[in-house]
Amino acid sequence: MPRRGRCYAALWGLSLLIGPSAFGDEPTKPTAAATEANPATPAAGHSIHGEAFDDGPRQKAYIMPGMGKVAFAVSTTRPEAQTYVSQGVAQLHSFFYFEAERSFRQAAMLDPECAMAYWGMAMANVNNAKRAKGFLQEAKKRATKTKITPREQLYLDALSALYQDGIDNKVQKQNHLLGLETIVQEYPEDIDARAWLAMVTWQNSTGGAIGSRQAVDSLLDMVLQVEPMHPGAHHYRIHLWDSVKPARALKSAALYGKTASGIAHAWHMPGHTYTGLKRYADAAYQQEASARTDHAYMIRDHVMPFEIHNYAHNNQWLATSLSHVGRVHDAIAVARNLVEQPRDPNRNGPNDGGSAQRSGRLRWSEVLTRYEMWDELISVTQSGVLDWSNIPAERKEKAYTLGLAYAAKHDQTKLAEQLTTLKGLPNAAKDFAPAIAELEGHLLLARGDVTGAFDQFAKATAMRPEALARAHLQARNFGFAEGLAKTAVTKQPEQVSPLLAQVEILQACGKTQAAQDAYRKLEPLSRQADRDLPGFRRLAPIVAAWKADKNWPSEDTGHENGSDDATQNRVDLNTLGPLAWSPFPAEAFSLPDTTGKDWSLAEHKGRNVVLLFFLGGKCAHCMQQLQTFGKEFEALAKQNTDVIALSTDDLGASKSLKENADGVKFPMPILPDPKLEVFKQYRAFDDFENVPLHATVLVDSQGQVRYQRISAEPFLDVEFIKTEAARASRLSKP
Repeated sequence: MPRRGRCYAALWGLSLLIGPSAFGDEPTKPTAAATEANPATPAAGHSIHGEAFDDGPRQKAYIMPGMGKVAFAVSTTRPEAQTYVSQGVAQLHSFFYFEAERSFRQAAMLDPECAMAYWGMAMANVNNAKRAKGFLQEAKKRATKTKITPREQLYLDALSALYQDGIDNKVQKQNHLLGLETIVQEYPEDIDARAWLAMVTWQNSTGGAIGSRQAVDSLLDMVLQVEPMHPGAHHYRIHLWDSVKPARALKSAALYGKTASGIAHAWHMPGHTYTGLKRYADAAYQQEASARTDHAYMIRDHVMPFEIHNYAHNNQWLATSLSHVGRVHDAIAVARNLVEQPRDPNRNGPNDGGSAQRSGRLRWSEVLTRYEMWDELISVTQSGVLDWSNIPAERKEKAYTLGLAYAAKHDQTKLAEQLTTLKGLPNAAKDFAPAIAELEGHLLLARGDVTGAFDQFAKATAMRPEALARAHLQARNFGFAEGLAKTAVTKQPEQVSPLLAQVEILQACGKTQAAQDAYRKLEPLSRQADRDLPGFRRLAPIVAAWKADKNWPSEDTGHENGSDDATQNRVDLNTLGPLAWSPFPAEAFSLPDTTGKDWSLAEHKGRNVVLLFFLGGKCAHCMQQLQTFGKEFEALAKQNTDVIALSTDDLGASKSLKENADGVKFPMPILPDPKLEVFKQYRAFDDFENVPLHATVLVDSQGQVRYQRISAEPFLDVEFIKTEAARASRLSKP
């Protein structure tokens, strides 16, 4: 979006330059309009410090528990600024970039001339080179004006090398690494530099060719000898050995969550190690801790799920890990939660394979399919609760999974319908051939054409081996069924679902002793499993008969999933936060509108409410927003949704706007909030520069925030809000 427009402008941000106490609790007031003679004056809602400061966190930081034990000394006149710099560095080590930037911004507000605060903001924007360069420029400006240490200058030089223009990216990365090496050489006591050097050595590798992982590991050992609970060292060790020799990171996997217990990523990463070792119960514990930590943070600090860049990745992995240990109902709850969470037009496009909703739909349907929950799969698909999108990949998954459900229920007519739907998708013959072959195989098998069925199954390259084993069992090919059931367990070791299928298939094949042996392996793996699943229900009477035999072992044999430090001194996960995300309550408020009538959010319970926080009648972009939403005011009302506008103007200016003589009418109530009390309640306020911000907030009929956008520019996508309001109405039904 453009940085400047025909908006009510202000000399904003002075509080950042001369200290927050200069203005007390009162906001800085607009003093001049943007003109060609004064092009540097920012548009309303934009930062006076430049474009890099328009995005990212704009509410103040606080000292957050569980960030990690880090002491990173910088040149500053304010001890409190030093505290926030150290917190920011700890957050950097756990890739908690959004909060790291907030910590560094707080340090800069406390000490505007602290060059390393701006270096930290650049470090926190590793995925946004443009913003990183902007912050780095600010750091360099201050480094030339104030005295910084040679060590700090080396940090600025190393990061500058990463963003040097006009050279190849590989050269940039290598020069950055060499800069970190120089810091380690000149300041061997700087353990953070050692940790970052290890991280960058790993990150700079291509195709896994680091050179010597053991050499990098030794570098991390040096850090841990000085500080055994250094979060970065444990984090980077897990990454270093991930997918290569995960056992080398076991000690760090057991400790990392404890080193930074308030950061979800610190709990998530050990899940990589345990998944690599097929220790799914341990992986599920870590991923669940990650989800609960994130949810507590999001509810406490009013953060939307889509604002956390790795949130969808973490939680879809949790759903998979829970599925592996048979905690199917929890896996479905996590996947469904992803589907139902707030969406954002910038993050939920048709080709966004990483969105929370896409991940949730895939994991949800996958779990239902793996555990043969066919009635539930049909119900949530047909009712629209599963909420498949219309892009071909998801239309394929919808038809394919429904086809599997109808095949299992022996409904040839509906199976044929889904097969027809699947074949009718764009490029289906090329893109979805394995799925088509699998459904055709099931249809032919149901019609008695065994040879034709297995010819098709041979083309179904993505078909799960246990599913193929069940098809052979249906055709009474017992030898093939037994062999494929074993293959399924071999390919998916230590997982409940294939082992459960193997027990059932072996018993059906008349191999009772083998079935009992398989069950003895299943039993310790499935201690957390839901016993009301179809497979367990079918096995229950069989197992009861086995255990009634006097020769059945009195105690379970087998192994536990995890046997080292991972299971020691674990926390009660319920103390970390809720398993699933839920919308946070909207802040209660009451203000008079331009007619003097009190408008209260509480009185609108039972209806959705869209709150538009705008920056006065002289902000042209705000007027565009009010007009856009004004045109849809009645359409939204028919959706049980009211639109309310809150202005930074006083009553007189708000009345003039409402009674606009130019003929532009704004149908929504306008609530003057010149003291910005409600703006601050809803965080539509930049604490660092002491100015209001644009915000659009969707409150559902139960008084919960379903969506919010707080930004430098007003939000204009009214069609998106209409869609989300309709979803909110469905999701918030008691």
